[in-house]
Amino acid sequence: MKKWKIALILIPIALLFACAQPQPQVQVEKKTDWAKNFPTSLHYTRQGKITFYSAQNGGAELITGKPIDEFGCIKCHAEKKANGEPIVTENYVPDCYDCHVTPGDKVDDSRCLACHARQKTEIAVLNLTDVHRSAGMKCIDCHSKEDIMGDGKHYPTLLKRETMVKCENCHEYKSNPAHILHGKVYCTSCHQTSVISCYNCHLDSAEKHQKRSFRPLAGFEILVNFQGKVYPANYMTAVYRNKTFVTIQPFYTHAIGKPKECSECHGSEPLKEYLSTGKITMTKWNESGKMMSSVKGVVPLPPDWKDALKFDYITYIGDPSNPVKPEPYNWTYLKSSSDAMQICCAEPLTRDQIEKLAKEFGKK
Repeated sequence: MKKWKIALILIPIALLFACAQPQPQVQVEKKTDWAKNFPTSLHYTRQGKITFYSAQNGGAELITGKPIDEFGCIKCHAEKKANGEPIVTENYVPDCYDCHVTPGDKVDDSRCLACHARQKTEIAVLNLTDVHRSAGMKCIDCHSKEDIMGDGKHYPTLLKRETMVKCENCHEYKSNPAHILHGKVYCTSCHQTSVISCYNCHLDSAEKHQKRSFRPLAGFEILVNFQGKVYPANYMTAVYRNKTFVTIQPFYTHAIGKPKECSECHGSEPLKEYLSTGKITMTKWNESGKMMSSVKGVVPLPPDWKDALKFDYITYIGDPSNPVKPEPYNWTYLKSSSDAMQICCAEPLTRDQIEKLAKEFGKK
């Protein structure tokens, strides 16, 4: 049979075979799925802020008496879209172009840090080191597409999402003596160096659409019970018209390194203070120097934490509508009592856990 006749026979067969193969529209369908999921994501809904703020959940609404919409929190955004286009706050609605120049392109860490100011502060201001960053890893190496753009489910807070990043997603648990002894302690409780609190959010300024806090405080972490483990946590304080608020929430920084020494948990200064006085001094304001000193080391959150934790609250005495970064002299002491206190998604340590820390430290 001549070659041209063979070709005529084979061409239809090849076309039929090609049509039976997966076609490019599969990729289009995947993109469509992500677009469909995004409106349910926490990046889009900002539901985490709403949940945390609500009076129903013991949030800052208890001291403001106002809906969260009046503080501009839901419309918080970077200065520009990914392509450099300025964002107009009044018209802002989260979309793909916050992070992508072209939907589907790879997102650089700079886009993440344009919004996530606390994580940017960890790196740029406090110089906290992290083994993952040192190894060249990027945000998206740990945070999956489902975690960032949603999985089609509505979550009340990032602490409740099924896509929450977990160390064991990548790291195999190894049976060494420390891991066996601390089987009820989550990895980051030992392996992170610090949390970071942007101290004393001034809601009077937020009411004027100015994001304002005193300055970041670091060098500590709180321990709580979360998802069946002893887990690191953070606090956030706020002031509104001379009323004060603090929340405790599970949290860890992107500052992972070598594990802590035993004495850093079992002999921490906050633990010693609590065992001796029943109190833990979290912050202390120096009016003459306009400085805020912060607790250092591991803070085991006791069952009576609302009575035990002591914060000095300050208030901003400058123009709350002024966007200029405030100097320390624009802050002054307000009071040392909390009008509302919240713990979100977690529980304090039990009396038995506190006693175990005390016993292993050599005290009862």
